[in-house]
Amino acid sequence: MPLIPLIILGILFLVGAIALGIGHKGWSWGTVAAAWLVLLTSVGAFFLVGMLGQREREWRKIVASYQAAIARERDALVPAAGNLRPDPASKPLATLEIERDRWARVRDRINTWRGRHWDDAEFSPPAEGRPGTITISGLENSTINPGAELYVFDTTAIEQGGRFLGAYRVDAVDKNVFKVSNISVPDAADLKALAQPRDGKVVVYEDLPIDRSIAFHRTPVPAAAGGGAAVGDGGDGGEAAGTATPSTTEPLDGSAGPRKSDPEAMLRHLERKLEEFRLHDTVIGGAEGTDPATAPEPEAGVVPADAESTAAAEGGVAPGASRAVADPTLSETPPLGVRWARVVFNKPFDYTWPDGTTSNFKDGEVLPSIPAEQVALLRQSGADFISTWSIPPGLYWANVEFKQAHSFPRAQGEPIEFEPGRTVQFDLETAKGLEKDGIASITSVIFRRPLADGNVALRGAGQFQSDGKALPIEVNGLVVMRRILEEDKRSIDSSIGQLKGAKASTDQEIALRKTEQSQLEDDIGHWQGDVDAAERTAESFASRLSSIRRQLSASEAAIGALGREFNATVETLTRAIDQSAPAPSRPPVPADIAR
Repeated sequence: MPLIPLIILGILFLVGAIALGIGHKGWSWGTVAAAWLVLLTSVGAFFLVGMLGQREREWRKIVASYQAAIARERDALVPAAGNLRPDPASKPLATLEIERDRWARVRDRINTWRGRHWDDAEFSPPAEGRPGTITISGLENSTINPGAELYVFDTTAIEQGGRFLGAYRVDAVDKNVFKVSNISVPDAADLKALAQPRDGKVVVYEDLPIDRSIAFHRTPVPAAAGGGAAVGDGGDGGEAAGTATPSTTEPLDGSAGPRKSDPEAMLRHLERKLEEFRLHDTVIGGAEGTDPATAPEPEAGVVPADAESTAAAEGGVAPGASRAVADPTLSETPPLGVRWARVVFNKPFDYTWPDGTTSNFKDGEVLPSIPAEQVALLRQSGADFISTWSIPPGLYWANVEFKQAHSFPRAQGEPIEFEPGRTVQFDLETAKGLEKDGIASITSVIFRRPLADGNVALRGAGQFQSDGKALPIEVNGLVVMRRILEEDKRSIDSSIGQLKGAKASTDQEIALRKTEQSQLEDDIGHWQGDVDAAERTAESFASRLSSIRRQLSASEAAIGALGREFNATVETLTRAIDQSAPAPSRPPVPADIAR
């Protein structure tokens, strides 16, 4: 408060006091009264100034408290020793706004079922090469253009067979009437569903949903009557509260049980999804679970698998940390969220598929994927095998307590150090590896339901990227997989046609060869007769040849004897001639030369 008014009031008070002191020496009663008025006025002014100062002090306290509250809420600052310091339990408003914007972007990314939909529409499906029609009543100014895609749902209750009727491409627009065609060729089950009577009433959506459990899975829900946990309350994750999920096993031979379009099977499927949704982000083994709505958010940590990021929660030793925690992946029954199993047969076994076909598996042969519910039926059927559950990544997580100091290296930056006694959350496989190495012990196992993207499931998604690098993950939607299967089917049908043609040609060739075989068999009989006759002729020739050879030998011996006699006769005759008339050029032969 300024000092000048206080000085003036002090001077007035002194003037009044002096006036009262000297007023009895000749001053009039008016002067005395004026002095009293001045004195009372100054006292009253002092009182008013005191009240005003007290009020100002109170207002200063209120303003200071408001300023402290503003600093605490806006800047996350709290008073400490006459100064302001950051509050470790709060975040500045600017940081919260940034996080709000980030979560809003995440929400917009995962929550795509925010487009328009029409509950009262008429639908005529495409059939026999003719386009289908979708008529939306009450739609005056349409912004749906050719090339857009619409998703049609049945309004019939699921118990009566209501279902998703497919995705259709808009080919032409006439006010509120849209001509549509199939995005993928419907199969027999789709045609059966489209043929169900529904009076043409359907619900049409512009977008398919992405799983929004991240947006409301922690919303508290009042407990159900009777003290049971309500769905979505985030209760403890030991045994699921409420009614257990019905069994979904089917006979191996496929002779009975739910089918693709069975309403009961679809309802049980939804109940399983609901149970997984209720137990999302809850403890299912080990320490007692806490309410996810009140649980503190984990701080950033490490993932040893890729050495870059993970969710890490720091806190005290969880209750029950000293006792062993059951591994849900080693359960005899299918763990929560697991749909398939891998089977290795120890002995030969004949497996009958649901469509009635039978496969003969040998010792050591592997069945890479089988519905998880049928593993128990395999055991009941007497099969000897080893089975392992096909656990989707990110389904199970574990809180571990480090027994000793441990360091996790990172591709970039300093390695992250963990001290003994610290509790951190890792994926279950990494946690089991740490426990196996004796570095840490698992205190609890947490189930997290994977998000489901209906549009990606139907249409697929491109290659994912992380830090500008392409990941080896590419999702083929149902439409893409169906096209691949249809192309494979066409290729197989073509191969079957070629095989049938080759079989017919082979059958003709076999018939010709059989005719030739019969002719050759008939010729063999004649040839055998000829062989017998030839053998008899050969035997006769051999006998005749032997006789002729003997006659030849005798003739040759007689010829030799006659030749020797002839030579001796010629020599005798020549000598006699030479003795009687010798030749001129030859001397006579003495008569006694030969002697």
